[in-house]
Amino acid sequence: MSDWLKYIGIFILLLFLQVLLLDNLHWLGLIHPFVYLWAILLLPIELPRWAQMLIGTAIGMVMDLFSHAPGIHMAGCVMAAYLRPLLAANYVQDVERMKGAITIDAIGVGNYFRMLAVLVMVHHAVVFMLEAFTFHHFGYTLLQILLSSAFSYAFILMFEYVRKNT
Repeated sequence: MSDWLKYIGIFILLLFLQVLLLDNLHWLGLIHPFVYLWAILLLPIELPRWAQMLIGTAIGMVMDLFSHAPGIHMAGCVMAAYLRPLLAANYVQDVERMKGAITIDAIGVGNYFRMLAVLVMVHHAVVFMLEAFTFHHFGYTLLQILLSSAFSYAFILMFEYVRKNT
């Protein structure tokens, strides 16, 4: 039970960081880091897929409520939660015996970096493509996806490093 309380505490901390700080910083109008995605990555690996998607839906819905973007973050989170088990099957050496969260310690640095990169890029692609809802300014949208993904990736790696060393 204490693992779930710790997880809920991390999510609330990420939510406050996202809503109170990162959502108010729009660097160059292109960079919008979404650190709440780390909460989906930290879900226990043995959690059933339907539960992961339900939690992803809830996380996205909370973000949509605060960002006034109906369904956009929810779609990105559901996609990330859906892809997470598939990515785990590719990047985790022994996924059947692994317990707990997907962390650098659990799957190794290289596998964690690659899995996180794919998850962040897919999430951001869904969010920004739905937000634009057109291919008219595809170059601008692609630049938003790439720059925001890079900053989100850096923040999440920083959080993972802090979590690992505490």
